[in-house]
Amino acid sequence: MDNTALHIPDVSIIIPMYNAEAYIAQALRSVLQETEVNLEVIVVNDRSTDQSLQILSTVRDHRVRLVNGAKAGIATTMNLGLAAARGRVMMRCDADDLFPRGRIAAQLAWLDENPDYGAVCGSYDIIAPNGSFVLKHDTGNTAEEITEELTCGLTRTHLCTFAIRTDVLRQLGGYRPYFETGEDIDLQLRLGEVCRVFYQAASDYSYRLHNDSITHVIPSEKRVFFDRIARTFQNERQLDGRDRLQQGIFPAIPTGSGSKAYSSNEQIQGFLQGRAWQEYERGNPKAALQMAMRSLSANPGHWPTWQNMGVLLTKMVLKRRSPSDSIALSSTADSPTADPVAPELGQPELRPTRATAVDADTASNSASSEQSANASINR
Repeated sequence: MDNTALHIPDVSIIIPMYNAEAYIAQALRSVLQETEVNLEVIVVNDRSTDQSLQILSTVRDHRVRLVNGAKAGIATTMNLGLAAARGRVMMRCDADDLFPRGRIAAQLAWLDENPDYGAVCGSYDIIAPNGSFVLKHDTGNTAEEITEELTCGLTRTHLCTFAIRTDVLRQLGGYRPYFETGEDIDLQLRLGEVCRVFYQAASDYSYRLHNDSITHVIPSEKRVFFDRIARTFQNERQLDGRDRLQQGIFPAIPTGSGSKAYSSNEQIQGFLQGRAWQEYERGNPKAALQMAMRSLSANPGHWPTWQNMGVLLTKMVLKRRSPSDSIALSSTADSPTADPVAPELGQPELRPTRATAVDADTASNSASSEQSANASINR
């Protein structure tokens, strides 16, 4: 690997890497397949202890640069990449995920054609640990400006679908190291305060669910806390001009000892179960049933999912008999034990609406974790 780039790049892609030996080669190939754009790929090795660095050293591409991390958290890792970046547009690809072909060139061209915008983003696919397709996440089918959404605390898509002008990121001060996770939500919300952001419906990212990702390592209580505190900080900025971090006040962070991290199979199950209810509400019973069956196959030993399947089937049967019967059942449809994975996806327990994987990683799944998060935020 030659660490000397031949030209000043247009795009800098930051890949934070920690013990990603199973996936880093695939991530790099997905990014380096772009040949129409002058780009650099900055891999920040956060002191990996597996074979990640050795695999990286076999890459013979002058566009790849290595930066040594400080093992001080994901926000610091990303800021090291930002400090080293020379491109005028910044993108992020986590070391276990993938870029689709043509995404980099398309987003760069869009920003060049729309100078009034500071960022553009897209939809994304969910993939299993082996890279197989699970589903396209429902982030919206209409291309539109989402600046107002962000200023209202709504994050519809994954930060890794974003292409952001580097000067805007630096104006923001990059990522905030206080966030052990949820740093991407915090950045999205702050981004909407300083520039216009546009959403395109194309899938611009493949988000891999696997048990070694930060989503499945950090306890749910902490993810809930950082999701909520990011939005609380936004409210503070809107009311007072500055949030507590900007005032040098750092709310206590819960230990997360009372909650667990979910497995990738459980989260895949939650995504599929959520899509089943979306398809039902759209009037697509066959697609709803197919998604529900896929949800069961992802984790067949999970009893609440069988309960959820029973509710779905009952509603489908009654809807065929009489619309009024279906309406009458609605009060009881929400009464079975809720799938603890579905709230983890940032969606209503039985009738999910559009949500994001970012929210998915941080939403609450129990009253105790919500109470702990609220207590920590209010300290």
